[in-house]
Amino acid sequence: MTKLLTIIFIMLWTTAFAQEPGFKQVNAQAFYKLLTSGKGMILDVRTKSEFDNEHIANSQYLNFYALDFKKKLLMLPKDEAIYLYCTTGYRSEKAAKYLAKNGYKKVYNLEHGILEWNLENLPVIEGEPSAKLMADKVNPDLFKQIISSDTLVLIDFYATWCGPCRKMMPLIDSIRTQYHPALTVFKVNVDVSKKLIKQEKIIGVPLFRMYRKGVLLFEKDGMMSRKELEETIEKYLSSKMP
Repeated sequence: MTKLLTIIFIMLWTTAFAQEPGFKQVNAQAFYKLLTSGKGMILDVRTKSEFDNEHIANSQYLNFYALDFKKKLLMLPKDEAIYLYCTTGYRSEKAAKYLAKNGYKKVYNLEHGILEWNLENLPVIEGEPSAKLMADKVNPDLFKQIISSDTLVLIDFYATWCGPCRKMMPLIDSIRTQYHPALTVFKVNVDVSKKLIKQEKIIGVPLFRMYRKGVLLFEKDGMMSRKELEETIEKYLSSKMP
């Protein structure tokens, strides 16, 4: 009997954790098909400058970082489907979870954000990016030139809205000074380097890569400690290949 109860408990526990989280993660193509149904509300949860740079047609805008964001989020109608997106899917997923927690049943999140949407060549409304957003814009030709150097090159793919990216910036600036001229550091703003991001199939930031003579030596998705970054740089500085 004890063994049977244990089995039943395990089954119930597994079933509980196998349930839908209250919203659905969908890829870009599935998200597009849902939007073409013409039913529901499309919500962009990025900053105003990101929205003005580009957004999906018919999107409403609600700044994820606004103090009253959650309050306004719960003003959305519960009887309509809600389609959420941001740049990488991180902020919109948090918003989707909050809606689901508060009783919303028809919530869909663009899992890898507008970066994946662009990779799939899906339509966007383009605006004029701000001067701030234009910083560190890199096109494919410049990128090829940068990474073809005989010098070891560290590429920092970032976004201005990305918290982890901002936390890494002082370290990256320090590393630039520390290893100059043996290491060249370039920053790439993913929000305005659209052709390059599409070419490199990047769907998340921060992302760090190291190249020499056009060859990718190292790639890390997410934050890095100073020790990890220094050890990686030292490894490839001491290496003669490629």
